[in-house]
Amino acid sequence: MNSVPGIFAHIENPSAEVKAIIEKLTAAYTAATETDRAEVNKLIERAKTGKRDSAVVKLTPGMAAILFVEYNRNNREWSPTKTAEYGEQITSGEWEFTHQGLGFLESGDMSDGQHRAAGVALAGQTVEMTVGFGMKFGAIIAIDTGKVRQASDFLGIGNQVADPKRKQVMVKQAYATLRRLAKSEEEARPYFIRSGGAGNRDVVKAIKAHDLLLNEAMQIGNESVRGRSKPTFKANEAASFAFLLLLKGWPKARVISDLDNFQSGEDREGGSSPIFVAADQIQKDAQKREGATLAARFAAAIKAFVLHEQGIKAVRVSEIRNAMKSKAEVDASFPGTATIHPLHGTVS
Repeated sequence: MNSVPGIFAHIENPSAEVKAIIEKLTAAYTAATETDRAEVNKLIERAKTGKRDSAVVKLTPGMAAILFVEYNRNNREWSPTKTAEYGEQITSGEWEFTHQGLGFLESGDMSDGQHRAAGVALAGQTVEMTVGFGMKFGAIIAIDTGKVRQASDFLGIGNQVADPKRKQVMVKQAYATLRRLAKSEEEARPYFIRSGGAGNRDVVKAIKAHDLLLNEAMQIGNESVRGRSKPTFKANEAASFAFLLLLKGWPKARVISDLDNFQSGEDREGGSSPIFVAADQIQKDAQKREGATLAARFAAAIKAFVLHEQGIKAVRVSEIRNAMKSKAEVDASFPGTATIHPLHGTVS
């Protein structure tokens, strides 16, 4: 591989994925045309006038590669992950034109946008991008000091959905649990949330697609803790759990009834009923300094709810603990009307 001198020097022992990104960026740089270079020179000369100005530029992969390699001396260390995120946005058709693009110092060097430029080069597609000129070197400290925008921030603009922050948490918690329970990559795929800005898009899509279920789940979660000083799950956790069950086809009435039983912490059936054992184990686990993750506790509760719906009257503690420790299969789908439980042999 003909590495571009210096630009990737800080990357030690790159993974195969990072090597592939470096190779693609190098290839884009090598393939840049004289026309690409001429257009870049126009941008550099405009920057060197020192005039505060802006323009919308059609940035070709070759132009982007030249800027990334040759005019990138005043940026932070290059991140392959960030570059890959931008590249994926472009190739998947998710790239959006915004005021954010490339920025130039009076010296002609880029002050901002190295990862966007690298993303264009990586994607191999021409992109329209805003370019700003006239920035002084000392102003670099003011760039990227803001808070990273979340999916909930976007959804809160114009009140697209109610309570977007809570719904963002609910989606992430439910999806994390369903990925944990999935028996294969194919089964987990619908609940996969990408990293970075692409992940925000995934969460926005999920919230918009399931907004009615999320609203119902929040109401169920709130009602499940009403009048209870020590419910098994707090209101937000209960809402996330209710959303997971509704998403997997559980009837609303069954979710309300079973969750009410679970939140009470009482054994209403006598003996060692699944819901009571799960609530007891989860409450005990919550007292530990390093207890199980929320996804693990959700898995234990799901196991108990399913057993209860299958007509199982008593379970061993180990069955619930195994579900919490990923030692037993847990299917979050609402059980059928004639499901035979493999351990108990009971037909419901």
